[in-house]
Amino acid sequence: MIIWKRKLYRIVVGSIFPAAYLITGRPAVPLMLTAFFLALLSALEYERRRNPKVWEYLLGKAGGVFKKQPGKLTGDTYFILAVFLILMVFSKDIAIAALFFLVFGDAGSAVIGTRYGRTAIFRGKTIEGLAGGILFNLIIALIILPALDISVLLLLAGAITASVMEVLPLFNIDDNLTVGLSSALVMFLLSSGF
Repeated sequence: MIIWKRKLYRIVVGSIFPAAYLITGRPAVPLMLTAFFLALLSALEYERRRNPKVWEYLLGKAGGVFKKQPGKLTGDTYFILAVFLILMVFSKDIAIAALFFLVFGDAGSAVIGTRYGRTAIFRGKTIEGLAGGILFNLIIALIILPALDISVLLLLAGAITASVMEVLPLFNIDDNLTVGLSSALVMFLLSSGF
């Protein structure tokens, strides 16, 4: 049940950034939101290291929404860093798609992998989780396609890249940082003719 809470939280909060970009058509609003959350999370990271009891208290009050992650940044901090970088570096349509893939692919992979995962491919990652990430990303791609000026093939490439990056064990680099950036980079390179 906790996985559902965490992933629902991530879908709701994570979708704010690409939705704001989609609605306004400009990066200013999602960047301001990102800056706010980055400042808040930076303060929490500082306090978590300085006074671990505060973090323990917040974990207890959050009802399973946050993971206990001693000794490193939280997944939410990596997520917000990725959002900031994607918004700063990539064009509107690529950024929106990559951010939605970061949010929904993670949720699909975790929920399906946790519930139905039987065939391990890497530690803690399953074929079923990979399939769940691809499924969720393809569904969100179909939903956002009419609102974006981007080809179906680019969206497909971004969706699959995000899903694959979700399951790859990349030298202990948090997937919240790598998934969206990799997806955006692949879409950018393909749209540039590389």
